[in-house]
Amino acid sequence: MDHAAVGSDDAVRHGRLRALGADIGPKLFITVVAAGLSALLIPWITGKWQDHKQQLELRTSLASEMSRAYTSKVENTAATQNAWTGAVHEWLVESGTIQAELTGRYGVTGIASKWQAYALAVTRYMRIGSQVAPAERPVLLREERAYVNESGLHWSALALTKGFKKNAAFRTSYTELGAWLLGRGDALVQEELRLSPRV
Repeated sequence: MDHAAVGSDDAVRHGRLRALGADIGPKLFITVVAAGLSALLIPWITGKWQDHKQQLELRTSLASEMSRAYTSKVENTAATQNAWTGAVHEWLVESGTIQAELTGRYGVTGIASKWQAYALAVTRYMRIGSQVAPAERPVLLREERAYVNESGLHWSALALTKGFKKNAAFRTSYTELGAWLLGRGDALVQEELRLSPRV
């Protein structure tokens, strides 16, 4: 047997193996890296998507609660004292629940703080539209005016202590104040929808 031929065959085989290794090596490396990344990235991306979906559901759910709570209270004024008392109680419970949810999801500052101030303004609004002690009305109006900070409203008409429910000027000003509060509530809902809650 010719040693030169055997050596030549070994060299050819080694050359083929090297060529095969040079061809397969990078492809195998890329395949392994891609498989590893897929194993890590796909669950991470899926988790992020699920977190995003859950955050979106939380935001829209809370926004719906906020909107429903203030809209029903600002639009409906009670006809009787018992109905008014029930409406105030319901508002305090709903707004307090929303306050707790906002605080839990976003912390005590920011939207939670803004909602708290807004909830107090809606409560004052409801009280301004009801029979309160004459000495209490100026305090309510002063605090409401400071919150609303809207000079276009006819605040003096809201100062009436007797017969105000039949007074056209009072009703007009009260409606304007209610519309402002509805707009502010809408703005808070839109702000909440842009936030990312802690899930």
